[in-house]
Amino acid sequence: MLRRRAALNTAPGQKRSSDGGPVTHVLGESYKDDREALLEEEVLGTEENVINDLPRFGSEDRKVKKKKRHSEEQEKKWEDSDDEHAAEFDTINPSWAGKFDDEKSEDSDEEALKAHSHNILATSVTLPSTSLDFKRVTDGNKEDPSKSSLWSVEFHPKATVLLTGGPDNTVRLFAVDGSKNRKIHSMFFERTPVFCTHFSRGGSEIIVGSKHKSFYVYDMEGDSGVTFRPKLKGLDVTAMSKFVVSPDNRFIAFLGTYGYIHLFSQTSKELIDSVKMNGEVCSVSFSNDGKFMYTFGSEGHVYIWDMDTRDCVHHFSDEGCINGTSVTVSPDDKYIVCGSKSGIVSIYDRETAMLSRMPKPLKHVKNLTTKCSGLLFNSQSEILAIRSKDVEKAIRLVHFPSMTVLPNFPEHFDNDLKMLMCMDFSPSSGYLALGNNKGRCLLYRLHHYTKY
Repeated sequence: MLRRRAALNTAPGQKRSSDGGPVTHVLGESYKDDREALLEEEVLGTEENVINDLPRFGSEDRKVKKKKRHSEEQEKKWEDSDDEHAAEFDTINPSWAGKFDDEKSEDSDEEALKAHSHNILATSVTLPSTSLDFKRVTDGNKEDPSKSSLWSVEFHPKATVLLTGGPDNTVRLFAVDGSKNRKIHSMFFERTPVFCTHFSRGGSEIIVGSKHKSFYVYDMEGDSGVTFRPKLKGLDVTAMSKFVVSPDNRFIAFLGTYGYIHLFSQTSKELIDSVKMNGEVCSVSFSNDGKFMYTFGSEGHVYIWDMDTRDCVHHFSDEGCINGTSVTVSPDDKYIVCGSKSGIVSIYDRETAMLSRMPKPLKHVKNLTTKCSGLLFNSQSEILAIRSKDVEKAIRLVHFPSMTVLPNFPEHFDNDLKMLMCMDFSPSSGYLALGNNKGRCLLYRLHHYTKY
């Protein structure tokens, strides 16, 4: 009877448990409040979304995090103040060089002093003769390398600017900082391969020589732009492809045929005079003050010219030379150096050479095995660079006054040197630029010199 009453007291459709109480399942479905279910879905989401949103802590993620921490530790561990992306000097850019964004500039190198003036030479410490402290930095023309070989490389005499030229008919200017070396400007000369280029008139102009019987002038500070100098009637030249600019801003000396040297004015670009030596003229060099010109040629004789009177005041024979190829004079006016087709470089004391027709050289440098293609002193007269373009890596640096070859330059594993076509030192010897036959301008930082 009691069981029957309990059954009657149960709500319709509700089942009872084994102990007689009601159960919460009605017709096989869960009994939930609608508001509670909706709130739970909004906060926690559905079962599928909750599972997908859970963070994954698999082995791959642990490896990625571990690799990231390891790379960060290595970056800190191998941080070097000598990295080649660090700039060495304050850049000195004239108005025509333009400006760059400060956001793109890089931090300066900790090890080098800032250059407060481009024309103050650092000569307080003597360059050691045992080794050269140098470092290869970013190529001078990395932003726009030449499409062929480089035939001309030169640093601006007053600004931190590098000029390059070659047979791709283009002259390029770069802002040198040893890091970015950003391109400033380029000039294309139609059907005019650039054989030779030089800054003139204190760096305000660029003279461009080519295979033609004429030359170009680019005015960087004025409004003239590029001007063409037509060939002169009666001037016996096959091409105005090789010339030298005097340091005193007076003359442009073009190497002609049959021993002629044609002297043009740097100001008016007009022919002033022509002088002649015996044999073919192969090389011309000026004294640092521009008062004397030295010419060297096929007969192995050096001729010294007074540039005020344009007279030959002396000449002498280079000992053992059959065919002369290069000549240069040290900026301190103490040495005359001659290079020959055999590769032998002879060093003479200038005062002694001026008193004799057959002077004895102070030293024969025999490190080159092929024709000496170029000779160049740095501004302190402490380094003489000698090169040959006939074989790869044919460059040596001679220390002065000891006249010994610096043994650690170039490096044996520096395979980018290739065949060197041109070279130049920066105004205070902070950089050495080497142009090769692959169109690259290799740039070396010489740490002994603290100024550009």
